[in-house]
Amino acid sequence: MKITICTTPIRPVPTDYPPFGSMAIIQSLQSHGYHDIYFYDIDGLRPTFDEVVRFFEEQQPDVVGISAVVSTAYEYTKRLAKALRKVVPNVTIVVGGNLAASAEILHRLCGVDFCVIGEGEKVIVNLMRYIENRGTSFDDLTLRQIKGISFLDRKGDFIFTGYETAIAADQLFDPDYTILEKFSKIDNFVKDPLTRREDFARDPRSRESHRHGKKMGNVLSAKGCVARCTFCHRWDKGYRHFPPGKIISRIKYLMDRYNVGFINFADENFGSDRRALDELIELVQSLDILYIVSGVRVRSVDLDLLKRLKKSGCVAVYYGMETGSPTILKVMEKGATVDMNYHAARWTFEAGIYTTYQLVLAMPGETPQTISETTDFMKSVTQFLPEYPQNRISCNYIQALPGTPVYENARVKGFLGKTLEDEEKYLMLISNVDARDDTKFLNFTDTDYFTVQSWRRRLVFEVMAHYLKYNNMVRLSVKGFMNDFLYPLMLKFFWPSKFQNWKKLKVQDKVSSDDYSRGGYFNFSTGYWYYPALVYLYRFRTFIIWYQLLRSEFLRLPKKVFILRLSEFFQIRCLHIMKFKRKKSQEINKSLRKIMQEVGQVATSVNEQSMQPLREGR
Repeated sequence: MKITICTTPIRPVPTDYPPFGSMAIIQSLQSHGYHDIYFYDIDGLRPTFDEVVRFFEEQQPDVVGISAVVSTAYEYTKRLAKALRKVVPNVTIVVGGNLAASAEILHRLCGVDFCVIGEGEKVIVNLMRYIENRGTSFDDLTLRQIKGISFLDRKGDFIFTGYETAIAADQLFDPDYTILEKFSKIDNFVKDPLTRREDFARDPRSRESHRHGKKMGNVLSAKGCVARCTFCHRWDKGYRHFPPGKIISRIKYLMDRYNVGFINFADENFGSDRRALDELIELVQSLDILYIVSGVRVRSVDLDLLKRLKKSGCVAVYYGMETGSPTILKVMEKGATVDMNYHAARWTFEAGIYTTYQLVLAMPGETPQTISETTDFMKSVTQFLPEYPQNRISCNYIQALPGTPVYENARVKGFLGKTLEDEEKYLMLISNVDARDDTKFLNFTDTDYFTVQSWRRRLVFEVMAHYLKYNNMVRLSVKGFMNDFLYPLMLKFFWPSKFQNWKKLKVQDKVSSDDYSRGGYFNFSTGYWYYPALVYLYRFRTFIIWYQLLRSEFLRLPKKVFILRLSEFFQIRCLHIMKFKRKKSQEINKSLRKIMQEVGQVATSVNEQSMQPLREGR
């Protein structure tokens, strides 16, 4: 039986994060005797779609497993599934990853045969055994015994068989990088960090002579997350940390095979087991490597720990603070407080470790008041930084993703329509959306869309203004006005090509990394105009923000949509001026998950009952 496992393009450019999920599926199949497997890393190789279709037409696999790790991969997944039906008519199509939270849509509207729900190492083996032995028959009873899959039965009803039990940490596979060597581009995943990452490039230890030419690799120290944030679409249940000795052996493997001297601990929940972390710190320090930590909870750190991390080679630590509002922290079910967020930021700075501030705006319950609280919080954690804070702020708008309370809130409010076809339109809308895109979010607030769009601009503007004032950096001069404002303005109108080059150099001067300047997962405010606008035009900030926003939306939107949003804007403004109270949604001051459980719709049909666990997520 010929099996092809393929990825889907996730972001505009390939990332350095290996497809660990696909690799684990392949290794699990191989360990159970399935060796006729081809890994087509579409995300890493970036072939054209025509090339993808030709590949499958030539290969004629029996089974294609599509790894859709994010729900924004829907459009590509559907397109690929439809093409497979044409060029490989008898193929069995299996979809895994977080997109499988929309399993019923994948089955009914994309022609997908099976979805693997949750952790797939056990599930895929059991499913392949069924496919291999079924012949031309379709055995509902046997399929219902396979945990962790969904399908349409003979009557056309949607069936989910329930979650498979989680694999113990000591039984999880060590990533086999030879899979990437054979089927993908290993250089995508093991590369020079100093030309790609701002964090490593900032640390003077990275320039030490014995680190010259060293590459960066990715390592997981744990799987899963102890948190249940209401916007997060990860659905691995539970948290399993790997033994420190196993983690060290993985690092040594990368050091020996690929000349790695820099590590990205790509966990979502690094260090939640403090005893294991203490042991790991000592072992890592003996390797003399530098490393970053991609995901840490603010409640997991203190100043002493951060200093020890720094001493052991830590360069950067990244938190999911998300907001500076106590109300929105409750809505998100972060399990943290504003004080915890502040102390984590302050201690990280005092320990000499780099970090950024990741925010999510426009959650259900977000108001101008909560945005003001987040703005004040950002002022407090950035005022002591050694450089302009705009390059440390990653500020994005909420995306309602399947399998989250936010998505269910959108369904209950009618934002996703009433049919699967309506829901699919939304999945198509958010497909391939970049993190910096502020035009495709659902507006859960009681404020008009344009005002919500202005929140990010105003937040960054006010945080920057506070930073300049706090550090006594406002210097008014004729020369500065000419260089910072009039010169680029003249270039823009009279020499556009030179203006673009000038702007590019300005942005690169602020953010040296290619990945960061492109946006992608982190949305950094690298606008060249912040400083001159703040210094010379601060009193006109409201006009500047609205002019830029309305101009860009007028050019982007269909005129009918623009007029509707503009009329909504003026309607709310007029009601405010006339002191009329607009009917507001019920005030939210607790976990969105609890709210959805209270107002949740009762599942009556077989299809709704089967979808219920997927909608609830973890």
